[in-house]
Amino acid sequence: MSVIKSSNILTENWLSTARDKNTTPEQFRVAVENIGMILFSEAISNGKVKSLISKRSVKTPLKKTQGLFIDQKHIYLVPILRAGLGMLPGVKSMVPMSKVAHVGLYRNEKTLQPHWYLDKLPRKVSKKTTFFVLEPMLATGGTITTVLQRMIALGARNIFVLSVLIAKDTMDVLAKKFPIVNFYVAGVDPTLNSKGYIVPGLGDAGDRAFNL
Repeated sequence: MSVIKSSNILTENWLSTARDKNTTPEQFRVAVENIGMILFSEAISNGKVKSLISKRSVKTPLKKTQGLFIDQKHIYLVPILRAGLGMLPGVKSMVPMSKVAHVGLYRNEKTLQPHWYLDKLPRKVSKKTTFFVLEPMLATGGTITTVLQRMIALGARNIFVLSVLIAKDTMDVLAKKFPIVNFYVAGVDPTLNSKGYIVPGLGDAGDRAFNL
């Protein structure tokens, strides 16, 4: 597994906007959406998705030239509800022919363990099938672990996770559990509090995005 932290100055700008407690829900959604687009553009440029890239001639109004195309029909965007929905519009706009597989889990507030309530993951996975999991916050790692385990059990091998923030200890644990998964993040924060929130973090991404 590799964890790639974006060094794009725009990522830093939007992450700082998302962190600010005075940021409005609308501004927060814009920040998360833009972070998702930047991380996706970095992930899709990874050499591991070369099987999705093809070249063919394109006829412009003036002459023929070589063009590069992404085979979008093999791409699944996997937003983890609710917060993952905030990253979906921007990423989807970049690959409009991709498929969307929503997954939903809720976290027991006492045990912090995740429980499924929605699973739209495909049951047929080919060698070309590539997943981009949208999960803004990787705090305890319980939810993403559950999702990745199910995806791998279904045969998924090309998996990228796009996240706004990941906790350092969680990053280390996930690295051991999922060596085939690539994580693209906007920031790495040092710790969690007693409630399982990333610190300094940005609060509850779902609540802030949907004004709850």
